Amino acid sequence: MRSRLIAILFAAIALLVGTALPGASAPVLGTAEPPEPHHFVTRPDLSPPVVRIDTPANGTEPGGIFLAPHGTAAQSGPMIVDDQGQPVWVKPVGDGDQLFTMDFKAQTYRGEPVLTWWQGAPRPGYGEGEYVVLDRSYRQIATVRAGGGLRADLHEMVITPRDTALLIAYHTVQRERPVVEGVIQEIDIATGEVLFDWRSLDHVALDESTVPEPEDPAAPYDYLHLNSVFEDASGDLLVSARHTDTIYQLDRETGAVQWRLGGERSDFAVDPDAVFARQHDARWQPDGTMSLFDNASSEPGPTSRALVLAVDQQARTVGVVRQFAHPGGGTSVSQGDHQVLPGGGSFVGWGSQPEFTEFDANGEVVLHGSFGDGMPSYRAFRLPWTGTPTDTPVAALREDGGVSTVYASWNGATEVRTWRVLAGPAPDQLRPVAEVPKTGFETSAALPAPEEYAAVEALDADGQVLSRSEPVPAGA
Repeated sequence: MRSRLIAILFAAIALLVGTALPGASAPVLGTAEPPEPHHFVTRPDLSPPVVRIDTPANGTEPGGIFLAPHGTAAQSGPMIVDDQGQPVWVKPVGDGDQLFTMDFKAQTYRGEPVLTWWQGAPRPGYGEGEYVVLDRSYRQIATVRAGGGLRADLHEMVITPRDTALLIAYHTVQRERPVVEGVIQEIDIATGEVLFDWRSLDHVALDESTVPEPEDPAAPYDYLHLNSVFEDASGDLLVSARHTDTIYQLDRETGAVQWRLGGERSDFAVDPDAVFARQHDARWQPDGTMSLFDNASSEPGPTSRALVLAVDQQARTVGVVRQFAHPGGGTSVSQGDHQVLPGGGSFVGWGSQPEFTEFDANGEVVLHGSFGDGMPSYRAFRLPWTGTPTDTPVAALREDGGVSTVYASWNGATEVRTWRVLAGPAPDQLRPVAEVPKTGFETSAALPAPEEYAAVEALDADGQVLSRSEPVPAGA
């Protein structure tokens, strides 16, 4: 019964960011098992889902793995894990049902690395909330909100080199029936000023949609469903719309559609192998190719995949350069992303299916992980990150059968390589008794003899002390 309830919850969450049309009967990806929460001695307040590594890392590119699982079977919120699936940083946010997070990644703001994510409330097919910005010490330094009385949508927020934010919002307007239009805004992060405001109903007609109108005339018609925006070198915008199966290039000055790629009004001759549907995450790459995630969930049969396309804007032709299908086949009915890595590989988040895969430049799987049905992560990224928390490490000392074991953790501290254990009969009489390599989020060390008090020091790769915990008594 519990598994059945979790499956129902998973299906409901998938509806938040898009649905497959009736008849989409291709195998659905997934682990078929509910997520298992972590349990830490030092941090009982943290219980993120366990990330299982199904294909061990072999030649992966540098960086942490960024996820934002949402659901109720384990703790929801942004998390960074390593190639072994071990948490590096965890931030519980919301309840995974009426408040949760999406689009978690590292970006650059004011010349410094930052973490950003959306948090808010789900709506049918989109979200209403705001984006938060944290510095390398995990302190919140900014909040990014949509302007004009709108709430920021969950799908996208990109910080530009101008320290502004490009984001998406959804706005219901009354025509012959309620219609959900897509809105793109550029926001000055420091002031909240709206610098750019694009409304889809001024440029994209309702009859471009490939999804039917709801039978209930009072139900809003989400005809477009924007899910990504990318600014090119000239300032023009590349926009993905799921419900028209189309990528749009927008003129930044006028807002006009320069061209359409895909869908029923494509301006390009698209090679049959390059046809996509219900796509996400369209980006220009430095070599002029376009990357995207092809959900392929509008009809039975196709397998979801990550695509790199050759787009000839002069000849108006499109072909496949590279494609990466899920190792097990099947379809992600919603969500998903495709990140082209600096070394030529690709990192793919399978969206509504709680899995991620890294492919090398030759298309070989070099890492595959999963974290349990019912807690998808809208996107997944591999990104560099160095975190230096302002708090101190946490220690715990347990006695069992006359053996003292010390546990150590420091949420978000990326530079710890070794733990030095200090122990003694009183808090002011501690001495070094052991040094052990850091192993995962929480490291344990059995002591040579029972001890009354203990503390830990976090050491970097050079053996320098980064920080020290407070002393704790046995049993704490």
